[in-house]
Amino acid sequence: MNKNVTKLLSFAGPTGLCRIFSRLLAVMLLVTVSSQLMAQNSHVVRGVVTNEQGAPLANVSVQIKNGTIGTVTNENGAFKLEASTSDSLVFSLIGNQTQTLAVGERANFKVTLLSDAAAILNDVVVVGYGTQKKSDLTGSVSIVDVDNLKKVSNSNMSTMLEGRVAGVNVTSDGEPGADPTVRIRGIGSFGDVSPLYVVDGVPVGTTIRDFSPSDIESMQVLKDASAAAIYGSRAANGVVIITTKHGLKNSKLKVNYSGYVGMDNVPKTISVLGTSDYQKINNMSRVNAGQPLWSGNDPSSADYISADSLNTDWQDATFVTGMRQDHALGLSGGGENSTYNISMDYYNQQGTFVGVGPSIIDIHFV
Repeated sequence: MNKNVTKLLSFAGPTGLCRIFSRLLAVMLLVTVSSQLMAQNSHVVRGVVTNEQGAPLANVSVQIKNGTIGTVTNENGAFKLEASTSDSLVFSLIGNQTQTLAVGERANFKVTLLSDAAAILNDVVVVGYGTQKKSDLTGSVSIVDVDNLKKVSNSNMSTMLEGRVAGVNVTSDGEPGADPTVRIRGIGSFGDVSPLYVVDGVPVGTTIRDFSPSDIESMQVLKDASAAAIYGSRAANGVVIITTKHGLKNSKLKVNYSGYVGMDNVPKTISVLGTSDYQKINNMSRVNAGQPLWSGNDPSSADYISADSLNTDWQDATFVTGMRQDHALGLSGGGENSTYNISMDYYNQQGTFVGVGPSIIDIHFV
């Protein structure tokens, strides 16, 4: 025994020794109980992961949620790891829907991962005057991801469809607030080729100006001729069906606000000649052609235009930094027999060209 420990024990005396040993005993008892509790809460979990057809899936990541412990399934789709009863297992594989399951007292798992395609087929689609599962559709219908639409600033609903739906062609002249041309069924048509817009079951015509994107709950595009069975000849160029947000019954008043402020500018302009440089090049071309100089470029002429009197870069004179802002305020709720949703949106965009840009105020009641 160390001499220092011996001196300490002799100095503590019988009473001190009892206290020291009692505290050591308590610590050892606490460690033993904790290890036993941990052993009781932790157990080995096994399982098999398959696809919707029942075939085993290999290389599926099995991870304890918010933890660092994990494993992957073998070629038979089997896995094994140690987890506690309070843990949750996260099963993920590229091309499949992620699934999270609580462990609890379970020791064996049989997990079925749905592919992304199977999940899409279970989506509910608004068609005409009702709803239908996408897997039951026989017509060509595209579902628009509304959340992605709201990430981009636009003053027109038609512009928001650009590049978002296969087979839908959207063209515009780039002027803020201008109505774009939307073609759903190709360009081989005469007259107006704009689709029919239907908002909450009500046809609103072939244009949808002054409509706030923050009010949209879902959007579908009917692209084939079967839509004519519901809306008649107006659906000859396709139909865009929009469902707006609504209040919930027996819910308190809910206030939602979203807004942003941004700037637009022209990052690169065309390099142009100044007055003096243009005159030099023009004079050289006239001399090489054996022609007299233009009077405006001839320094000896009374009509000579000096670089100091006229030297304007119209790009610098007309391009400005544009400002855009959008503020949306919504009030929703409902009682036992009624619901309400009131929204107001203010959108203002000043373009990058002097004097261009609309201000739009939209008020929507549901």
